[in-house]
Amino acid sequence: MGKQEIRDAAKKRPPPPRATGRLVVSGLFAWLSARLPGTAAAYLAMRDEVDVAPLFDALPGWRWVLPRVEPGGEVTFRDRAVPRETHRLGMEQPIGQGATVPTREIDVFLVPGVAFDAGGARVGRGGGYYDRILAERRADAAVVGVTVNAALVESVPVLDHDQRVDLLAVETGVRECLRP
Repeated sequence: MGKQEIRDAAKKRPPPPRATGRLVVSGLFAWLSARLPGTAAAYLAMRDEVDVAPLFDALPGWRWVLPRVEPGGEVTFRDRAVPRETHRLGMEQPIGQGATVPTREIDVFLVPGVAFDAGGARVGRGGGYYDRILAERRADAAVVGVTVNAALVESVPVLDHDQRVDLLAVETGVRECLRP
């Protein structure tokens, strides 16, 4: 299946049940708690994504930053406490004020996706935003795909610019991806 076919199939899936999302967040809490606090890039969930916002207060030792799509398409990161607005694509994001946090200062990236495979390949919404962000990360920064088992597919086509996630957080816990 191609990426667009995977996106089309994903549109037919119901949003993840809240209880399932809570299990994913519980696994992320345990995984993050086992690490020294640092800077974590999260996201503000859309209807079909796991809501990771409960982690912000549950792990106050971590510095939480959120992505913002700037008018030119560049993605910047801002502190989670910055007031928010709705982007034209429908996601909530910080407004364009306050200091930006360089991508290289981020220790952990929590990344949503439409679908993932066991090797860490990801299908997003088609804008390539996360591929560009993750291409700039430090080599030791962990990238965690946040999803549910229902969004795992057998295989995702990978192009040269596509960035894989290192781990998958699903309702059964956080696990390393099996590299092809």
